[in-house]
Amino acid sequence: MKSRRLSEFLAQFLDSRAPLLFIVASLVLAMLGNALYELVLLTFGEQPVTLIGIILGAALIFPLLFWGLRRAIETIARRNPIIDVKPAEQIEPHAGLILPVGLSPSGPERAILAWHLRNATLRDCWLIASPEVQNSAKLSDLRQWLIEQNVDVHTAPIANATSLEDIFRAAMQALREAQASSRAQPVAVDITGGTAVMSVGLALAARNWNAPLQYYPAVYGRDGSLLINSATAPKQIVFASTGGTTP
Repeated sequence: MKSRRLSEFLAQFLDSRAPLLFIVASLVLAMLGNALYELVLLTFGEQPVTLIGIILGAALIFPLLFWGLRRAIETIARRNPIIDVKPAEQIEPHAGLILPVGLSPSGPERAILAWHLRNATLRDCWLIASPEVQNSAKLSDLRQWLIEQNVDVHTAPIANATSLEDIFRAAMQALREAQASSRAQPVAVDITGGTAVMSVGLALAARNWNAPLQYYPAVYGRDGSLLINSATAPKQIVFASTGGTTP
């Protein structure tokens, strides 16, 4: 079982939705307040001005301390860990890439492309796009960005993102085009974005052509959105039938 981070452990004590833990945290703060009260009395005595100062100070300081501590813990808790892909598991940058594009604006596509753009390696890219994605600003932005990186961009449209036949056919066509171009060699196939059916269709096509297969092991936030650049590299998948292991 994965160990819990200190920030996550402390944050539960400041969550009013967990009454028991919230009460424990409140009692701890109250004990600290009493200790401070006794310290002030020992130092300045039980003068009226001192007592009034203690009351006003407590009314101002402890809510601020509580708020500040909670904000600090929440900030730390939001710092999600980065997945460190071991060098032996990383896929090498390829000159050609077949990449499915998902609907999420915060998808992993740019992080994947940035990996293959290292040392200006990527020269040709086929973007597999469903009807919902084909006219999206996301696809347009990806195309423009790749063009600015001197990459030849090809859009491989599919009629139905849930049709295995459509996806397999589009992936096979993209691989045929890539294999016919020395500029796009070697070519890799990504299965991260899009639907689960898209991933299966792309994997089957890659296996037919014996093309390297990869995926991006991203981290997702509490709201379900993918965190940008949350992995150090795409991970290469080796088919079990070729003597390797699948993740």
